[in-house]
Amino acid sequence: MARMLLLRPSSLQPIRRPYSANAAASISRVTSFAPSASKPQPPLPPPRQYPWQQQPQLRGTVATLSECHLHSLLPLSSRRRRRRRHRDRENSSSAAGRRPTLFQLPDLSHPSDFLRLAQTAISECNFIRCDLASSLSDGASPPPSSSPLRTTIQRAKRTLRSLDQISNVVCTVIDAAELCRSVHASPLWRRGAADAFGMLSDYIGSLNADENLYRSLMRFVFLESDGGPEKDGDVLEGLPPAYRRMAHAMRREFERDGIHLSYDRREEARETNNAIVGLESLFSNNITEKTKYYDVVGKENADEIERIVPPSVLGKLVRHPALHRTAIDPAAPSVTLSTDPLLTNTLLAHVHSPSLRREIYLESHTSLPENLPVLDSLVKLRHVHSADLLGYPSYAHRVLTDRMAGSPENVRGFLNRMEERCRGVYRMEMETVLNAKRYVEGGGFAGVSMGEIVKA
Repeated sequence: MARMLLLRPSSLQPIRRPYSANAAASISRVTSFAPSASKPQPPLPPPRQYPWQQQPQLRGTVATLSECHLHSLLPLSSRRRRRRRHRDRENSSSAAGRRPTLFQLPDLSHPSDFLRLAQTAISECNFIRCDLASSLSDGASPPPSSSPLRTTIQRAKRTLRSLDQISNVVCTVIDAAELCRSVHASPLWRRGAADAFGMLSDYIGSLNADENLYRSLMRFVFLESDGGPEKDGDVLEGLPPAYRRMAHAMRREFERDGIHLSYDRREEARETNNAIVGLESLFSNNITEKTKYYDVVGKENADEIERIVPPSVLGKLVRHPALHRTAIDPAAPSVTLSTDPLLTNTLLAHVHSPSLRREIYLESHTSLPENLPVLDSLVKLRHVHSADLLGYPSYAHRVLTDRMAGSPENVRGFLNRMEERCRGVYRMEMETVLNAKRYVEGGGFAGVSMGEIVKA
């Protein structure tokens, strides 16, 4: 095995590598033919160390050409380990610098961040609104009808992209807020999300009533001047299909929400819509935040519940804030339950007594009496907003104008056809459930209740 030397260009001094035992034996045989001692030879320089062994600050760096060669002579596994360690250090440092955020939204790491993100979104959208409004009042630009078709199409695309940017900025925050207020376990997060949702819902109402946005769409996309006829055929045909669909959808949405009304009527419609959003939020919050507690009386019922849910587990699921009694009371043949979905579904699936199943089912489906006046007010305001202010026959007609069904009559016809097709299958399945009930519980039952269908 020949001895391997790498020469540094500056000093032409050899750079030694560590050798194996065989390589050392070969070197000893080669050096046995060295000149006689009568002619002394200069001593060999001491073994050279790697740069990262000499200077710790050079760890992970290659400074000279000879050191690059030296790095290439390392075993492949060593190079891989070094690269992996370097990559791990970079990843750990970058991960340490990032704070975890909710829904991967930037800077959403605390409930109070929802309001800040909502205000930032509103500011960004207002800047785009001002830009579109200035393009309407720009007297130096030629009218779209006198511009070349290519220029007009490009301007229509810019207008649609600006409108889409407004929608995207708002929906990025309001969609996350709506999800958080519905599913998050923390009341603080739900409350912060609800505040941001209410703020952006009011802002969306002002966007839908913004005349400048509607005029920008009609002037630069549909080529309709204020009060003039439409000349949009060539421009719309020159737009890609996605742009055309977006243009028609935005126009329908503006007109559906009353852009054609006078300013006073639009403001009244916007305020009514804000009240509707508030009632909808209250209805959802009652379902999420409030829990109904009720007592199941009777020793047999109490024993049945204890057989399914031990008192230690029941005490964690049922936390009555006033009575502080969450388990079976030995002194009285009753037990306190709650309408918690986990507890309710478990009992409906495993309770044997039909009367107890029916009681649990009715209690869980009548758990929020305070939502009844909210629902009544919601129905009335929806009719006032859709029928009295916007001119639709009903709330259903307004909601379905841009949906696939199109009208309440189509929805009713679809449901009737589905009922007719499924009636035979429904009767067969109900007969199967009834036979299973008779087999398991015995007796000649005449029918099956809704709670027992859930159990089955």
